[in-house]
Amino acid sequence: MTDRHAFRAKWHDYNEGVFFVTICSCEKRHVFGHISDEEMRLSKLGHIVKDNIEAIPQHHNCELWNYVVMPNHIHMVIYIPTPVAVAIPTPVGAQYIAPAESPAVPQTPGCLRLPRHGDAVDDYYFNSQLAVIVRTFKASVTRDAHITMRAQCIAPLQVWQRNYHEHIIRNQRELDNIMEYINDNINRWSNDCYNNYEIVNLWIN
Repeated sequence: MTDRHAFRAKWHDYNEGVFFVTICSCEKRHVFGHISDEEMRLSKLGHIVKDNIEAIPQHHNCELWNYVVMPNHIHMVIYIPTPVAVAIPTPVGAQYIAPAESPAVPQTPGCLRLPRHGDAVDDYYFNSQLAVIVRTFKASVTRDAHITMRAQCIAPLQVWQRNYHEHIIRNQRELDNIMEYINDNINRWSNDCYNNYEIVNLWIN
């Protein structure tokens, strides 16, 4: 079976850096609202998405530099700072004690567990800081949406499309272009590649 995640950059651990993240709704349905008079009018689900996006820095060691909620997808620019190494103090007298020999510990990148068969791991994207941020965000939106919909006797719907897209921003020029793209996204909706004009299950009220 073809690895659908093969496009991930294996040279990057996704635990630090600036990332342009795009997440689509399930089947790209227009459930987050609609655009009218060049203004994004959020549905109730859209407001839930917006609130959870803005809460991301409260739960993770990151900064949210920009975002936009569109009818069937969202864009975010997330900055994850370099983890700060914590110095472990040496116990008094420990410098005079010969260290005991310990069995070799397999080095695994990030926090990804080694496969059961023991082969080395090249792709440690899935348990990276970026993956955790996106995964918990999507889960939080789904939870809040289902609670609200059940309270209104509305059948819960699947909110998100599986997986997401990310781009590692490598320089200031890329950052400037992406920030401008996000800021103008609503105005360019008629020509947006995500605009499929298939409006179903629109949860507005």
